[in-house]
Amino acid sequence: MVRQSAATFIAALLFASAAGGQQPAVSHPAPDAARSPLPAVVPSNRPVIGLALEGGGALGLVHIGVLQWMDENHIPVDRLSGTSMGALIGGLYATGRTPAELRALALDSSISSVFTLHAPYADVSYRRRQDRRDIPQGLSIGLKNGLGLRNALLADLGVNEFLSREFFNYNGHDLNYDLLPTPFRCVATDLNTLHSVSFASGPLSQSVRASISIPGVFPPVQGSDGHYLVDGGILDNLPTDVLRHELHAEIVIAVRISDGPLLGVDTSSIVAVLNRAFAAGIAHNVDQSEALADVVVRVPLSGFSTTDFSKATQLIEAGYKAAEQNRAALMRYALDGTDWQAYLNARDARRQAPPGVLRQVRVEGGEPGAVREVKRDMKPAEGKLASSQAILSGLKGVQANGVYGATYEMLAQPADAAGDTGILVHLRKDPNGPPFLLVGPELAASTSNITQGELDLRLIDQNLGGYGSEFRAGARIGYLTDLSAEYYRQLSPSGYFVQPVTRILREPVYMWANQKRIAERFEQNLEAGLEAGRTVNNHLQIAARWSAMDTRWSLRTGNDGGSYLSGTAQTGLLRVSLDELSAGSISPSGFRISAAAGAFYHAVGSDNAPLIRFSFTQTHPWKQNNIFGIGADINSYMRARVAEPYRFTLGGPMRLSASSFDEYRGTDTYLARAGYMHRVAPMPTGMGQGLYAILGYEAGEIWSPDARAILRQDGTTGVVAATPLGVITFGVSVGDAGRRKVFFTVGRWF
Repeated sequence: MVRQSAATFIAALLFASAAGGQQPAVSHPAPDAARSPLPAVVPSNRPVIGLALEGGGALGLVHIGVLQWMDENHIPVDRLSGTSMGALIGGLYATGRTPAELRALALDSSISSVFTLHAPYADVSYRRRQDRRDIPQGLSIGLKNGLGLRNALLADLGVNEFLSREFFNYNGHDLNYDLLPTPFRCVATDLNTLHSVSFASGPLSQSVRASISIPGVFPPVQGSDGHYLVDGGILDNLPTDVLRHELHAEIVIAVRISDGPLLGVDTSSIVAVLNRAFAAGIAHNVDQSEALADVVVRVPLSGFSTTDFSKATQLIEAGYKAAEQNRAALMRYALDGTDWQAYLNARDARRQAPPGVLRQVRVEGGEPGAVREVKRDMKPAEGKLASSQAILSGLKGVQANGVYGATYEMLAQPADAAGDTGILVHLRKDPNGPPFLLVGPELAASTSNITQGELDLRLIDQNLGGYGSEFRAGARIGYLTDLSAEYYRQLSPSGYFVQPVTRILREPVYMWANQKRIAERFEQNLEAGLEAGRTVNNHLQIAARWSAMDTRWSLRTGNDGGSYLSGTAQTGLLRVSLDELSAGSISPSGFRISAAAGAFYHAVGSDNAPLIRFSFTQTHPWKQNNIFGIGADINSYMRARVAEPYRFTLGGPMRLSASSFDEYRGTDTYLARAGYMHRVAPMPTGMGQGLYAILGYEAGEIWSPDARAILRQDGTTGVVAATPLGVITFGVSVGDAGRRKVFFTVGRWF
């Protein structure tokens, strides 16, 4: 897996974003004296056969094909060792998984959840969802120890959960790898000592996690002794030595993934040259390891890359064919039908029984509020048969706010506990924060129009003044100046909160008539308010908000028929927000609804008025690469007379795309949208959703007491790229009344 490390490390520097990953605790191997003797081979009249599996990212899927061929031809595997992807495949096989089960796992589309830049949108807290929607392109900078970026490109919540789920029966603190169905070792690199580490005991999920920690891609794993561990392939990518010296294999079979010849693309860029050079160092340690093998199964993989997880079928087939090409050398160790069945029976007899009833939850690390949250969230799982789904679900809450990472291991129970079990939860804080600073650019440009560009900044300090509370301040600087601050004070673990807010806005406003700019206004707002309510869960919030504004509305150039206005206004709203989307920007499925109702009153130049605001979005996937979506926005003062600065606007990308930015202003507006998106190209695994072709329809109406209602419709086509830099859009829109626009945006999905 490490053979891609140079490239992915460079990618990490270019694309790192969101809060840093968390590290599980890993036990170091127990001394030989503390372990039981290795099991005897069955039948006993044959040599001990060991299999070493090389690392190689997606290329390591070839090991499934090799294991399939060996099983079909009755070649026993008495000892197993692996590094990185070889550790993952080897560990699963060592616990009794069949090659057919491994193939099904490799072909499962959910494997992509392991490789993500952020924690899944569905798992983060309500406030972190707001951050994802507002600044999806944000680069996260930790401020805890000065300015610091995260230590890996990918978040590790997905991979931690995947490993915990797949190795659930083998996640015990005192697990001895010599007693697995197939005795096993996996290898990592210790960054403290600069030596290899071979794991022989402890939670298997966490040992494998250490072995696959590609530098710059996944965060390093912090061991129980404070040592930091990364991918074992740096020093020992084909651990034949471990088979010989620790597992005492008499016959060593090694599966080697052969690098292709140097191609033009390998020298076409800085990243490509670094990647090829780094592969040379890996190849050197593999050459040394190969010398210890009796049989080497070489798998040529020209044309494949370490990120080609979507080509699992071809890679598995390549491994199967490579084993077949070594038939003569391998069949010397084949067993007849009777001996093979005896071998299988002995292996199956060492399978670990599933954990029993969960009786105890211990928590290590974390402030008192975090410990209480874990124990509270784990209550529904206690007293029931332990399951990975229930435990992982109970750990989502403490991780949702982006401060803590959580892993667990099974605890041994007293002999009289009759199969009961317990878990030890490890909580670890992000090393870089809080506080965190999100930084991201935003751009919107359209033909015959102005260009709006800002730099978005957002400071977040979680658990300030109490667990669950936080301070958040934002700044948008550029075309406009928008400064805000709020303190979210959590009043109870059930989510009741109070939140004072303040905001300063200074913004140029262009006035339009018949597609021509007739004036430029300048709006200044100072707002202060108080919000109170309940964050029910990460999907739902109910709140009441009161705010008071002081507004200045002045004319800079031109003449729009209006006058200078200065004064105050107040609003009171009851709001409900429900977010069931699967992603913060382009969501393949789900819906989001926000509804608010209240009053607008004591406003300069305006009547007191009821106030209604409503927005709705729903998307639905079709087959693999298609998304259908609908949406609606309603803003209304119920046709009351309200002065110009406080009116609603329409116009601009995805808000009547064929019209100019905020071209229409009124006291009552609605906008309906329908669209279709087809993914024409995926992004590399973990780097975003991909490139979409879009086709959309929009219809909006604007009404005000001093002008007749205006209805506008348009159709839009273009391309949208969901990338680590946010959503990038290029589109062409044609509407009625002669409206035409070509537009380009970077940042949020409007």
